[in-house]
Amino acid sequence: MFRPHSKQAVRNLWYNNINVCHVNALVNQMEKTLEVSEMTTEKSVAQQVEDSNEARRLMDEAWDRAKKAYKEAKEQADIVYKEAKELAVDKEAKKALDQAHKEALKEAEKIRDAIIQEAQAVFARFWKQKDIDSQEAIAKSKERTEQAKVAHKEAKEQADKVHREAKALAVDKEAKKAADKTRKEALKQAKKDYDEATN
Repeated sequence: MFRPHSKQAVRNLWYNNINVCHVNALVNQMEKTLEVSEMTTEKSVAQQVEDSNEARRLMDEAWDRAKKAYKEAKEQADIVYKEAKELAVDKEAKKALDQAHKEALKEAEKIRDAIIQEAQAVFARFWKQKDIDSQEAIAKSKERTEQAKVAHKEAKEQADKVHREAKALAVDKEAKKAADKTRKEALKQAKKDYDEATN
């Protein structure tokens, strides 16, 4: 009497045909992209777009690999099933073979789903980190803007104070004009410093 392939034999066939290593490499690439984005929160917009496109490409590649692995494993399971079915002689052997084939297909689906879940988890972490990076960049930008406003205000107040003192001490028109000119230059420099800090 023919004994159909055991569950373990079918699973082994499966695992040998699924290119899990390649999918893991894709996931590792996505994680590296995520790590790089964690290191730099103030990337250029073009770099951020490039990173997100790379993450999307890697995610799509993982999906394609998972589908391909499932398709290959299913085909192998079907081939083994058909060959074993032809050799099976009694009803019980055919029934056991049907059950083993069903389980092999379920295992294929589980592996495919696991690959996809891992890729999605990495992709979700990528976008979560992107959101965190954006929030941090916005907070830092607001902080710099506030510091620049305070520094600008203090510079203006200092320029006005020095201007008042210089005018009070001035004895002629030339000294008053020089005080006005100095104040104007100080305000211009304060504005320039503010613009540089906020841009």
